[in-house]
Amino acid sequence: MNLRRLRLFLLLAEEGNFHKAAERAYLSQPALSQQIQALERELGVRLLERKPFRLTPAGEVLKEEGGRLLLEVEALKEKVRRAGWQALRFGVPENLLPDLMPLLDHLRRGLGQAVEVLEMHTPEQVKALKEGRLDYGLAGLRVEDPAIGEEPLLKVPIVVLLPESHPLAAKERVPLAALKEEPFLLLPKEALPPLHEAFMAVFRRAGFTPKVAREVARFPQAVSLVAAGVGVYLTLAPYRIFPHPGTVLKPLAEEASLQVSLIYRKNPPPPRLEEVRELLKALVL
Repeated sequence: MNLRRLRLFLLLAEEGNFHKAAERAYLSQPALSQQIQALERELGVRLLERKPFRLTPAGEVLKEEGGRLLLEVEALKEKVRRAGWQALRFGVPENLLPDLMPLLDHLRRGLGQAVEVLEMHTPEQVKALKEGRLDYGLAGLRVEDPAIGEEPLLKVPIVVLLPESHPLAAKERVPLAALKEEPFLLLPKEALPPLHEAFMAVFRRAGFTPKVAREVARFPQAVSLVAAGVGVYLTLAPYRIFPHPGTVLKPLAEEASLQVSLIYRKNPPPPRLEEVRELLKALVL
């Protein structure tokens, strides 16, 4: 059955008037009439009476079943399109991966499309987006690049890792100012300058410059050093889901967080941008 003719017939059945249906279909009345006659010849039955306008019993059946058929055709087209889509490539910083994986899993389910996760810090994401090696990024740092679109999604708290025996370990929230005299383990500036600056801004708001015992680039190493009593360590909340013997992870009394944003190349835009944007915003509300 010719689907275009079926759509025109359903439009005519809805309007009950050749003139109105022809206007909606951007056709002349004679052209619409010819298409309906061709459909009747194809099916070998009369579908409607012209004067006065009414559907025949065969036309009533086609009206009811034809609408369902078109819905099934659209569903099939969508299924075929999705089968042909490649995985959407998302860049995610390693230190945010634990918190963001559930978000990406929900996104995969909502889109009905595979999502490939690539561990990349924000500067690497921006480079990969511009080179076409990435579709989207979940950035933990501000992006100042006119070629990159950026939309805030959620905030990840900055927390402090203390030795289990620390006097403040039992507190529900730890005032950062109370750690003013403590030795700190600090992310090296050259490892990730924007994140280093985000942590330094937290110290400035607390009114002091940290005493740096050692610079540590990797979280597992920082955990071992904190457990050994070498110092305390600012980090991000996603690590709360891991057990760290000899240490405790505590929220700060001060407001301190890292903004996570969806980033993407503006031109050409990534696949399914509107759907990705709406799904992510709905999930983080």
